[in-house]
Amino acid sequence: MNEHIERITEIQDRIIYLENNDNTDDYNDFLDESCSEIVIGNLRYAPSEVLKSVDPTAYRCGINDYNDDELNELNDELRSLEWA
Repeated sequence: MNEHIERITEIQDRIIYLENNDNTDDYNDFLDESCSEIVIGNLRYAPSEVLKSVDPTAYRCGINDYNDDELNELNDELRSLEWA
């Protein structure tokens, strides 16, 4: 039961964090892990850096979508825990 309450508290804390902050570091990690490095000549760039520089609007939309997906997953898990 104690673990159950701890998990609910962790989820609530994460939801509060995501609602008040962007999740830029996690989003950058996600992009960089799921996309190949960008190579131009002998230079290599992280996909997150390229997207942010080339299309800042798409980059911000991506962060928002990433946060929304995480918030939805957390809220679903929270609801299931609260009813258990």
